[in-house]
Amino acid sequence: MKNKALSTLMATAITATLVLPVSTAHASSSLNQSNLYEAQVAAVKVTGESVTIRNITKDTVITSNGTFRIHNDLKPLFDNSNKMALTNALATIVVKNGQITDVTSLTLNKAGTSKKSLYFDGGDAQISGDLTVNADYVKIQDVTVDGQLIITSRVKKAITLDDVAVGDTITLKPLITKKANWLYVTLKDMKSSNINLARTKVNVSSDQALSKIDVVGKVLSFDVMANVEKLTIDVEEDFNLYGEGKIEQIVVKGGSKVALDSSHQVGKVQVDDKNVSVTLPVIDKKELNTLLASPPYVQVSVNGYEILTTDKWTTQADRNVFESVVTSARTVANNNSASQEQVKNAITQYKNGLAVYQAAQKSGTKYGYGDKASLQTLINSVPYVAISWNGSEVSYNTPWTTQAERNTIDSAVSTAQAVVNNYYATQTDIANATNNLNNAIWTYKNAYKYGNNGYNMDKTNLQTLITSAFNGKVEISSNGGYDIPSNSQWTSLSDWQYLKSYIDQAQTIANNYYATQTEVSNAYENLTIAITNYNNMKSPGLRQN
Repeated sequence: MKNKALSTLMATAITATLVLPVSTAHASSSLNQSNLYEAQVAAVKVTGESVTIRNITKDTVITSNGTFRIHNDLKPLFDNSNKMALTNALATIVVKNGQITDVTSLTLNKAGTSKKSLYFDGGDAQISGDLTVNADYVKIQDVTVDGQLIITSRVKKAITLDDVAVGDTITLKPLITKKANWLYVTLKDMKSSNINLARTKVNVSSDQALSKIDVVGKVLSFDVMANVEKLTIDVEEDFNLYGEGKIEQIVVKGGSKVALDSSHQVGKVQVDDKNVSVTLPVIDKKELNTLLASPPYVQVSVNGYEILTTDKWTTQADRNVFESVVTSARTVANNNSASQEQVKNAITQYKNGLAVYQAAQKSGTKYGYGDKASLQTLINSVPYVAISWNGSEVSYNTPWTTQAERNTIDSAVSTAQAVVNNYYATQTDIANATNNLNNAIWTYKNAYKYGNNGYNMDKTNLQTLITSAFNGKVEISSNGGYDIPSNSQWTSLSDWQYLKSYIDQAQTIANNYYATQTEVSNAYENLTIAITNYNNMKSPGLRQN
């Protein structure tokens, strides 16, 4: 945000010189003493004239006092995009030669709506005095205000300030009426803002830390969603603080019952008036208590010879240093009067101490051979099943896998067995081998498929075909059909015996509970061929009725 000094200054320099009669020899010396007196009157600021803005054109502002041209530095303020916001605005302007050269105050009276805010974009220009907002749903952005930014009681719902540089304070005036709804003040990119709050039920949210907030007068409640460096409370009655964020310091100067138990993280609370009943903020010790619940101690050793290679150790001196850090942090955790700042510092010191402690840790030098019995038991328990290409030869409901799947589990078993056979295998080696073999067994068992040969095969079609074969039987002739009526068919005894042999074979398969799918299929196919051959041998009888 540029700081453009536009104020027209009028200064009169008045110099008075008093020369006393002295000798020429002492003239130079006299000038260096108190014989020369000079007085100057410094710049006197012109306050300007008060006007009501009626309209804006490209290069002029039409006011209640006439039409004026606009200085180049002020044109962003009076840009046509601000025409609606400046309608009926009150301004104090400095005019020189028919041109507005400075704006020493501005009051915005035009309101927006809940659905559409009214924008006032200063375009990085400067107001040399106060900016007053006297209407709801206004968004002000990109302007420098040398004086106060005043939010009056007529702003009842919401206001937004975006990248506004305020030289003095953001002042919220008190309400005249007793009935008050929450006013929502949104601050965006507002750096080092100071707020003077004399109005109750105000919610302030900011994406930047606020330098200072003074809560004064008859404010009963205040909601701040931001980080605040210093919050001063000097109220007349009860007061409740709401919101969240970090507040470095709270100073309570006045009030009756002041409740500070919001969700803020408060560093320090100072109560100047001991007659005020103050409810202190709840201190968040969750992270600290979690850290202290189980400090990650390791074994203590002189040289680590008795410590397994898979384990860590430190010297007793390193352990003592970390234990001292833990003890200090636990003292803060157990202190009901500890501030949030003390808790924060204890967490930082604990983490720093832990980092030093972990950096001092070393691995042991003792090999651990581990318990290999459980790994050998696991190897022996691998549930091997049959190997097949498609399971057709595997009995019904019997598991099988492919050769590739069997090879995978065999490889895992071989690797695990090598660990068992290795005298120098560490506990880590054994643990890894056990884990890998368990995973391989799980994969192998999930690859199980089940045979389709045998139990409970579907023989319905075969039985139907057998019945059809019996039903297709015709008369048997022993003399070439002369003994069979002409309206009947016949075959020889050998033809029937041929078919009957296949019927019997098929029936045997149908009655066999353990018959495989292949046997059922073959019986069905053979009987079908036999029926076809039998039907081809049928002839009409030759006996005339």
